[in-house]
Amino acid sequence: MKKRKWLMAAMVLLWFLLLTPWGLAAEEDVADAPAFVQVSIAYPQGETMEYRDLDLITARYQDDKTPIALSRYYDGYLWATVPADYAQRPIEGFIGQKQTFTDDTDDAFEFYLMEELTPSGVIQGDAQGRALPYATICRSEAVVMIMRMLGLPAAENSANGGYQDVPEDAWYASWVAAAQQWGIVAADDRFYPQRQVSREEFIVMLARGLWLAGMRNQPEETDIDELMQQLSLEDAAAISSWARPAYASLNSYILTFAMDMEESGQGDAYRQLYYAKPQQPALRYQAASLIWRCMEAFQVYPSQLAVEYGFDQAMPVIDGSTSTYPYTQAVYNQLFRSGDNHLDKPAAHSKSHASYERLIAGEVDMLFASVYPASDIVALAKEQGVELELIPIAYDAMIFFTNADNPAVGLTSQQIHNIYVNDAYDNWQQIGGPDALLYPYCRNNDSGSHAQMERHFLNGQEINERIRQETTSVSMANVLTDVMGAQTSQPLGYALGYSIYYYFYNMDMFYDTVDNLKLLAIDGVYPNEETIADGSYPLANYNYIVLRKDTPKDAPSRKMVEFMLSPAGQACVENAGFGPLNRP
Repeated sequence: MKKRKWLMAAMVLLWFLLLTPWGLAAEEDVADAPAFVQVSIAYPQGETMEYRDLDLITARYQDDKTPIALSRYYDGYLWATVPADYAQRPIEGFIGQKQTFTDDTDDAFEFYLMEELTPSGVIQGDAQGRALPYATICRSEAVVMIMRMLGLPAAENSANGGYQDVPEDAWYASWVAAAQQWGIVAADDRFYPQRQVSREEFIVMLARGLWLAGMRNQPEETDIDELMQQLSLEDAAAISSWARPAYASLNSYILTFAMDMEESGQGDAYRQLYYAKPQQPALRYQAASLIWRCMEAFQVYPSQLAVEYGFDQAMPVIDGSTSTYPYTQAVYNQLFRSGDNHLDKPAAHSKSHASYERLIAGEVDMLFASVYPASDIVALAKEQGVELELIPIAYDAMIFFTNADNPAVGLTSQQIHNIYVNDAYDNWQQIGGPDALLYPYCRNNDSGSHAQMERHFLNGQEINERIRQETTSVSMANVLTDVMGAQTSQPLGYALGYSIYYYFYNMDMFYDTVDNLKLLAIDGVYPNEETIADGSYPLANYNYIVLRKDTPKDAPSRKMVEFMLSPAGQACVENAGFGPLNRP
């Protein structure tokens, strides 16, 4: 009797476990498991090789010597992206040998791209050893190329995926069946294996493979206007709606290598125009170039530094002001191979005010900030019960500038207050400059530059209403170009604007700020790296990492603080174009 009660209790417990969220969670974990994983081995041989030869290093499985197309040497390790089922198969490195095609008579670039894919077996010549770069490819050939890139095996048992027009004994049948199982091609009655594959069809298949491998994110929705803005393609509107997510998940740099180019312009002012021509058949070299570019760009592997700080497992969600986006770029490029294409890297910062709002709301983990939060942000944080923590990581400063032709050399803090709060002057002669009209430009109230004005000059007051209405610059870049364009000759007049020191110099490559504008001394001290670092310049400041005070000690954002204060992180500061606290 006791045995029967024990058995009944065990059965009840079993049913309870199966029907509770724990049992469901286990099933969800299996369903959410990644289809591909990254594996690596130490490869010290790479440290002794010439840089140009590193791309020849390829990974392969030890057991059957099958090359792994998605593999790269990086920072002392050989990395590979492999199907999760193969994660436990030991890998090794070898120096791949490129195949020379028999029809490559003039060493053309189209052959070069195809030869680059021969060591891994993605591209193979025909029976005569020809590449045939200008020949079209059919849908079955396209599928096989992509499956080889991914390292996915053909299906077993001569399956054909249920396609009525795919003979089970065809050489490509098991590849097509496997591609259908993995979602590379859609399930349907017919596959049309011998039909020429269009450019957009090939891009869709390729993008699905990259999504499957975890190398790109699949866009949920793709608006045609956003797509046209994102891609530098003159005929983006011609892309079929079902293909738009695939195009959106790549980038114009990748896509233009398989597109058509024309020159347009008058005289010497020519510009390149790119056309997708999505419904045209894809040529073999175009398909190869897309695969090769995707393999180059989207294999993102961590450096040893990233592993040391745990960033290979999780990166913090980063935001910040416009001027501090170079930090995010420098960090990702320092920590990862092809860091610009890391799936967690933000495409841009949300600007100073909005980024603080996102941090307070818990939408991001940290900010790279050039300024203290504005008064309304401080009030919002207090209202939400959030305490902000600012950790200096670099030097910077607020600066004032005018047109390069202006003989004026400086301003006092009181003059700046009088200009922007009281609108007290209309001529540079009134503040020690030439006899010329004064055109003061300000920034919008939700900008980081305005927060600097609040901190240094406004004393709880507002920028004069006339200035706000007539000469507000809506972005950091605009204030530079607005001041440049405001100079007048009849009557003579010069503009005045303000921004951040290192942003001013970082933008020189785009706007020639050094030639067109001049910085002004404040209270007799001219801004430069020395006066900012030693604090003698009165508007010297820091750049910060900003966290919520309650951020756990082991959080990735705390690790980022630790990294940014290390010699490697201070090198990132310098690479981003800012002033390191400690020269690396």
